Amino acid sequence: MRLPIIHAAGPRHLHFEYADGSHVTPADLVAVAAHLGEVHGSTYHRQLLRARLDVAFDAGDGHSIAGFLARRLDAVERLLTAGAVRSPGLSVAEARARMLAAVHGPVAFYKDTNPRNLLLTSDNHDGAAITVDFDDLTLAPFGYDLAKLVVTLAMTYGRIPRRILEQALDAYNLASARAHHDLGGVSFSDFLTWAEIHHILTIPYLGRAGYRHAWSDLRPYADAEAKTSTRRTTEDLTWLTM
Repeated sequence: MRLPIIHAAGPRHLHFEYADGSHVTPADLVAVAAHLGEVHGSTYHRQLLRARLDVAFDAGDGHSIAGFLARRLDAVERLLTAGAVRSPGLSVAEARARMLAAVHGPVAFYKDTNPRNLLLTSDNHDGAAITVDFDDLTLAPFGYDLAKLVVTLAMTYGRIPRRILEQALDAYNLASARAHHDLGGVSFSDFLTWAEIHHILTIPYLGRAGYRHAWSDLRPYADAEAKTSTRRTTEDLTWLTM
């Protein structure tokens, strides 16, 4: 993982190195997914093998990474109960059950991987990116941060075909499995569950930060894919040829 160099730090500012590049688009998704899988798998192998998703992790040197459920479970329940989520794919009970069940699985991390928090430069041919913005760093299940990237890319650019999402998840799983033999991969069903959780948590930002579309209008279900498989939208074709 490439981080920008900090040249100076003050009580109210950080001065980073300048990097000339572009933010991630759907055309970059598969390569960046492989990069995320490698990073998550390597982190699990090196340190997070000892972590549990339901408690904070002592990373050493006085640093602690918050657990997956901290604040997140309450936020999901609050938004769903308040009716603030457009066409939620999960009920309160379903969301709670699936998040609680995840604590028994292997541990990766979440750092809010949205298109603006990854910068691709001219030497990023392998999908590696300069990664910024770690203020929301927490533990997370495998696939959770990739789902955040997928949902926010779709909210920014429009619907991403299911076949591209499957290719991205395959690339992520293959890369993470190379790092540690215990990592069996994230199922597409579980991946969509995390996408629904991100839909709940991100819908309040619709209309801001370039988010023009709601995930509830873009879900990659098989029946929706079949209806559009012979007729791609202009928006799909635009980014596929980028």
